[in-house]
Amino acid sequence: MPNVKILVDAVGGYSAGDIVKDAPAGLVDIALKETRNAATGQLLAEIMDDSSNPPSGPTEREVQLEAEVQRLKAIEAELLEKIDLLQSDDELKELKAVAKEMKIPGYTKMDTDELKKAIASVGGDNDGK
Repeated sequence: MPNVKILVDAVGGYSAGDIVKDAPAGLVDIALKETRNAATGQLLAEIMDDSSNPPSGPTEREVQLEAEVQRLKAIEAELLEKIDLLQSDDELKELKAVAKEMKIPGYTKMDTDELKKAIASVGGDNDGK
């Protein structure tokens, strides 16, 4: 039996981009008759030229999945950045509270590193405690 490449989702239970080795007769018939989707006119499946060699490049499905992975990685990086920002905001608030208690002048305009240095110079621990 020949290999058949599925071009759209839900053809014989397969997904777009799947390559069915030793495809069943019905799937081969769909590919040979060049059956198309009634709504879109898109070809459902095609016979692979050389059934002994799979395609050299990634399938359409693999490309779609890789794009989705990259999109999710970008979202993850953005969320991690937001978490870091929120955590640094909490640290800054804590340091400002300590500086206020220690009556360090100008503490409201200082960043995290400046606050740590100012607190350390007045006699507090470098972490603001």
